[in-house]
Parts: sequence; C-alpha cells; structure tokens
Amino acid sequence: MRALKASLILLFLLWSQPETAWALNAPQQQQAEVTYPCSVVLNPVNSIPNARGVALITKVKRQYTASPNSPWWERESVSIHADWLPAPSSFGDYDSYEGFAEVKGKISWRFKLTSVQNPQSFIKGTTWVGNIYDISYGIPVNTNVQVRLSNSKIQKLGPAVLENTLDNCHKFLYERGQKRSNRY
Repeated sequence: MRALKASLILLFLLWSQPETAWALNAPQQQQAEVTYPCSVVLNPVNSIPNARGVALITKVKRQYTASPNSPWWERESVSIHADWLPAPSSFGDYDSYEGFAEVKGKISWRFKLTSVQNPQSFIKGTTWVGNIYDISYGIPVNTNVQVRLSNSKIQKLGPAVLENTLDNCHKFLYERGQKRSNRY
C-alpha cells in the first residue's frame, strides 16, 4: 500500500511538472522568431580597420500585382549597410560582396550588395548595401547574418568579413515604470 501511494505521488509530480527530465531533453518544437523590427551591428570576423555594418530585419507588405485590388502579402526582409570595406580583390580572387543570412542546417539566403560612392575621405574603404525582401520562412533568433566576399563571374561565395547573430533581437516591455524583457 505504501509503495502504491509513493508511486502515485511520484506519477502526479512528474505529470504536473513541465520541466521533467524528458521535457528538458526533448527537441524544441519551434525556434523563437525575431521580434520585428530588429537591427544588429555586424562586426569584423578578422581585423579590418574601421569596417562595420548593420543589418535591419523587418517585415514588409507588398501587393501581388500593380492592380489597386490586388491582395497583400507579408514577408520578412534583411537589409545590410556595411561601411569602410576594402576592395574585395584585396582578399584574393573576389570582385564584390554579398549579404548572407543562414539558419544553420536549415535554410540560407544570399543577395548582392552594391557599392556606394563615399565622399572623399582619407579613410580608405567603400560602403556596400543591399537587401532581400521576400523571405517567408519566419526568421528565428539563431539566424547568422554576414557580409561575405564573392566572385560574381563564377558565382563563388567566399568567407565572411562581417557577421553577427540575431540572438539579441527581442523587445522590451514597459509596465508600471519597470523595464521587463521578454527575451526568447
């Protein structure tokens, strides 16, 4: 009788506690998505003087067609603005930069960055910008965003020069004067 009571109590405790051993070791059902809009600083992978960038992750709404009655669709967008990058050829057989966002082992997006003329400056480097605005995957916070070298003639993607993850893309809620984070 005593063993039966102990078994029932143990069974009740395991059933009523969400953080049981099997729940802790179970695979995650769904990765937390980014809170929109979000921006992250892209830092150099190796030492590149003055080089920095920013990625803006947001949702965009567009119509399917130019017709005023056309339905709208919503997608995620990744935009990159990278400053003071050296000429791609200074790293080897590359002629441009590309934006690259990846959910490791699941999906990646790749898009061209265009160079923008900077005003004359004694600091050597160029600004590169670009975006992709038709992502329907639902960008999770473990996405890695990069600026990578590229050889546009042979479509070869090179190593990253700037990068960061979206781990800090969360919003802050303000309630009764207290700052509270609902970080995923």
